[in-house]
Amino acid sequence: MDPVTRRGRETRHRIVEAAARLMYRDGVAATSVDHVLEEAGAGKSQFYHYFGSKDELVDAVLSFHAAGGESEQAAILAENPGWEGIRVWLDAVVAGQAGSRDARGCPIGSMAAELAERDPALRSRLADALERKRIVLRERLQELLDAGAMSPDADPERLATFTMAVLQGGLLFARTYGRQADLERTVDEAWVHLTSFRTSV
Repeated sequence: MDPVTRRGRETRHRIVEAAARLMYRDGVAATSVDHVLEEAGAGKSQFYHYFGSKDELVDAVLSFHAAGGESEQAAILAENPGWEGIRVWLDAVVAGQAGSRDARGCPIGSMAAELAERDPALRSRLADALERKRIVLRERLQELLDAGAMSPDADPERLATFTMAVLQGGLLFARTYGRQADLERTVDEAWVHLTSFRTSV
């Protein structure tokens, strides 16, 4: 249920933010509604006013991560034109992992690894969340191609898919091995491949 008052919207947002932090840190299965409410400073009556179940909360957390990731990526590309925007965005992905003692990976990727096989409808929403970021990158690559800043044989669709897959792999390696350097090297190699299609324009 969508809140109609400012206070209600703030409460719902606080619950979703708390759930997002805990599910990212501990996983969805290990995060109980009680844990979320304690973290958010909210009561069960408030929770069930906005969410019919934990599954509805998981869906809200997925939307929260998807919207946040896409808007951050889009903002970086909007502020940094051309090839520079892609590099700045890649560096931001790395920096986002550097703030914690152990790299935790992509929030959406982590949810997908845990939940994708559980529910076909949820898997579709997880795929959509990743797709939104891939599309933003593909559109920038298409702009570069249209401007003559990429080789005519470059395929923005394939390159965007490649880049997102490499990033997810790098994030997984960094999280599994606990080595930030794995992600940094992965991003650098992705950049080398992308810029192999760069022209002098």
